[in-house]
Amino acid sequence: MAHRYPRRPNPHDELRLVRGTLYTPDEVIPLRQIGKGAFSVAYTEKTPTPGRRSRVFVVSGDNIYDKELLAMAHDDAPKNPHLPRVERFGHTHDKAVFVMPLYKSPLRKDDDPVGWRDYLALKKCRDAAYAPAYGGPYKKGRSGYEINEAVYECAEASGVRPSLLEALRVLIDTASNYSAEYVFEFSPRNLATDEGRLVLLDVLYDREALMRQREAAWKRRVGNVW
Repeated sequence: MAHRYPRRPNPHDELRLVRGTLYTPDEVIPLRQIGKGAFSVAYTEKTPTPGRRSRVFVVSGDNIYDKELLAMAHDDAPKNPHLPRVERFGHTHDKAVFVMPLYKSPLRKDDDPVGWRDYLALKKCRDAAYAPAYGGPYKKGRSGYEINEAVYECAEASGVRPSLLEALRVLIDTASNYSAEYVFEFSPRNLATDEGRLVLLDVLYDREALMRQREAAWKRRVGNVW
């Protein structure tokens, strides 16, 4: 079984999210929803503090580790410009809350032409490693970790810049501590820029967790029909 890091103590261990407002021991933060994924909801501050960069708060199920591993990756390589600066903020009674700067997303070619070139290379590498698209790696017995390693080797051979290769390496190694089924996915919507530099905003997902969620949703639909 994959090792999961214990959650670190945090001064904000008693948070409440009520009708779009995050209550902490130190402040009350009105929020505006800006995105929703399979396992998380993202909010930004309605009224950022003057002189401070806008923050994004990501709220995930307590047993979902996508943002936890991003925080660990940033801890391991805090100076790498391609890793998002995700930090643990605290917990509600049933959710984990993470905070990061508001990055410019989705990725656009004009925002970082070199980053766009690297994105195209990474997407091509990922598609080749994952092909055929529907279940191929499962039939071949390839884990997400093995696919990620193939993506890394391809990216290195494709001339992806060293700083981005370092970020990929950190993400691969960190994700493997949580599950062998975390796998890369590259698209403009899960990439961003920060001062004109590519950021790997949300490029890993747990295939097994997503499959369990879809199976549960299918069973609920079938149950409602019958």
